[in-house]
Amino acid sequence: MRFSRRAARQIGDLNEQIRLGLGGLPLSETLPRIRVHQGPGSRPDTCELWGMAGRTPTLRRLCALPAGVGLRIEHIEKAAENAGFSLPVSDDDAGGPWVRIGPPDVPTDWFELALMVALPGIRVPAQDAGMNR
Repeated sequence: MRFSRRAARQIGDLNEQIRLGLGGLPLSETLPRIRVHQGPGSRPDTCELWGMAGRTPTLRRLCALPAGVGLRIEHIEKAAENAGFSLPVSDDDAGGPWVRIGPPDVPTDWFELALMVALPGIRVPAQDAGMNR
C-alpha cells in the first residue's frame, strides 16, 4: 500500500505516540488497545490509547493519540504495526480487527483495535483477556 507524504508523516507520528504512550509499561500485562470515535465522516475525531494500569490493574485511558485524529482506519492499523504490534484476525471478517464497543442496547460510534503483543513464543490478544467493555 502506498501512502501520500502527508499520510506517511501522520502514520510515523502516530507510531511514535503509541510507543511513547506505552513506554515503561509491561506490555504483557498492559493489554493495549486503540479506541477511536467516528466523527461525522468516516474518519475518527478522537483517538486514544487504552490499557490495563494501576495498582489493581483496571482498563484505563493511557493517553490521547492526536496524530490518529482524521486518519483513515487502515493508516491507524499501519501505525500500530510499525510500532511492533500485530493486529487480531476476525473470524467473521465483518469489521476486520475493529470491534464496536459500548453497551449492547446503546448505539455508539466508538471502535476498539486490540493490539497483540509478541512475547517469546506466545501471542497475547488483548480482546481474549476477558476485559469488561
